[in-house]
Amino acid sequence: MRYVAAAVLLGVCSLAVSPAVAQTDQASWRQFRGPNASGIADGVTLPEKWSATENVAWAIDIPGRGWSSPIVLGNTVFVTSALSAKSFKAPSTGIFGNDYIADLQKQGLSGEEIMARLRARDLEGPEESGEISYMVFAIDATTGKTLWSREAHRGLPAGGRHRKNTYASETPATDGERLYVSFGGNVGVFAYSLTGDLLWKHTWPPQPIYLDFGTASSPVIHRGQLLVLHDNEGESFLASLDAKTGKLLWSMKRTGNEGRASGWSTPFVWQNTTRTEIVTLGRGQVVSYDLEGRELWRMKGITQAQPTPVADGDMLYVATGSQGEAGRPLFAIRAGASGDISLGKDETSNRYVAWFQPRFSGYTPSPLVYRGRVWVVNNNGVLQVADAKTGVEIFKARVGGGGQTFSSSPLASDGRIYLHSEDGDTFILRDGDTYAEIAKNSLGEMSLATPVPAEGALFIRTQTKLYRISAISSRFLGVIASGMVCVQTR
Repeated sequence: MRYVAAAVLLGVCSLAVSPAVAQTDQASWRQFRGPNASGIADGVTLPEKWSATENVAWAIDIPGRGWSSPIVLGNTVFVTSALSAKSFKAPSTGIFGNDYIADLQKQGLSGEEIMARLRARDLEGPEESGEISYMVFAIDATTGKTLWSREAHRGLPAGGRHRKNTYASETPATDGERLYVSFGGNVGVFAYSLTGDLLWKHTWPPQPIYLDFGTASSPVIHRGQLLVLHDNEGESFLASLDAKTGKLLWSMKRTGNEGRASGWSTPFVWQNTTRTEIVTLGRGQVVSYDLEGRELWRMKGITQAQPTPVADGDMLYVATGSQGEAGRPLFAIRAGASGDISLGKDETSNRYVAWFQPRFSGYTPSPLVYRGRVWVVNNNGVLQVADAKTGVEIFKARVGGGGQTFSSSPLASDGRIYLHSEDGDTFILRDGDTYAEIAKNSLGEMSLATPVPAEGALFIRTQTKLYRISAISSRFLGVIASGMVCVQTR
């Protein structure tokens, strides 16, 4: 925080900023990927060196399982998790591709036997997980103490999950007045006061998900609307709820199907100089809607919908990935589009598609656009960087020299790029035209959640813990919170 840095520099005693004043953009990270869903946190002054014990202000156990990212509002961290009396099927790092199926086919096994073995290895059904407690936790950002916890829902899940997914993979959102928590379209959305009172909830009839992989699309809040996207094998929809009351404002049925019906991408609110749009990925297409749910434009040609779009002013960047090298398209789209803007055969651009790269997306991580460059890390650890205006590749490298896999999305802060691996290692790179690794910091535990920057700290969720990584000790943070900071320098 700026006032702390000033006190250290001048060696003076000063009043700490009150909690009401402290709730600035630098003190908050209110949704998946933060302000404008950009993944950018300039001016926060994040630490560059840590371990499971070094520069750890606090580390707490989070019961259950969840790959939702935490969010931060002022001095409170919110996070979700799923608990069961039974043991969940253990997660595992790495890419779960089609190699296993190919090996079973070579053995001459029937399709029914192959699916049975695939389910036994990779999937967990409701009969295995048992009854789930869908939990919400509010944590003091200074001390790591739990302020309150609530059980949003309890019951058998409507479907299963992939072992790398959880029953709490959707990141919460807040508008500063209420907390909005989703456990997917098959469980529902729950709105709480910031002190933990349930204000409303909204549910939909459960729908089947491709291969019982589970859900992951996070809710998004914009000017009184809570937006929920649920692409599935049944009735897919984009819905808008009144943030204050939970009343359904509108719901649009997802039409057309150029690819896999189920999707896991979070909707993106794109505010450009022409208008404000709700951009969605799924069903083999990009579809954009206005704030009343009317379709503006659509574009075919995407693959599996997991990453979330990102924008830089009047340019939108859409990336979707598959498990192999093929089918990883990245599109740059100009503002003002209407109708069908799909590229024709052999086209790489048109009136609204500024440029197109066929093999330039991650399978799960979302792209990062920072200081004129597009940064994309694939699940296999290959980093690709392109010029944001032209799409021309600047460089390509294996993060850490290779052997890493990634599911979380990249983060940028003050000329640094943060890439967080599934092994719980964070690689810090210098922003630029070459691969320049500054540090590798390890927490020693599997992690798929995207790190969150706020208050000059990184909040990182691993399989069992939530860390506040900060160069400032928890004792000093407590002094700040109490109202008086007194620093003597030499």
